Amino acid sequence: MPATAQGDLGFDVNVTLSKKAAAKLATEKEEIVVLASYYGDPKRSAEKHANEVGQIDLTPQDEEVEIAGTAGHAHIGGTKVDTKRLDWLAGPPEVNVNVASARKSSPDNLLSCDFIDGPLSDVQRKPVTLHCGLIEENVDTKLRP
Repeated sequence: MPATAQGDLGFDVNVTLSKKAAAKLATEKEEIVVLASYYGDPKRSAEKHANEVGQIDLTPQDEEVEIAGTAGHAHIGGTKVDTKRLDWLAGPPEVNVNVASARKSSPDNLLSCDFIDGPLSDVQRKPVTLHCGLIEENVDTKLRP
């Protein structure tokens, strides 16, 4: 039985910050939020459950994990996944992860960060590092892992 069938949908992310981003978040007393959503391609028999882009959304709402504005580790547990929907997938589940400022000091996101969009199994192998800078730094964001 695959790990996901047993309910192991968790993985770890490490967030790093540019010097400017770290300074800005410290000054603003801002935190960081890691957002994860799970999805997959539908079996032919489950196509009626697909969303507007033809995929099965496994998470009715994103799983959000807040971490300190100094960066660090976030564990995504997969707790928002509707496990009944796993049976609708033609293949293994995939995950999309984005990082943003937690918007405690401002209504606007301050960060531009690397992101994850791909097979959950790739992300579960080892913690993935996502680097963030301030949006105004125009950092090159990368698809990870």
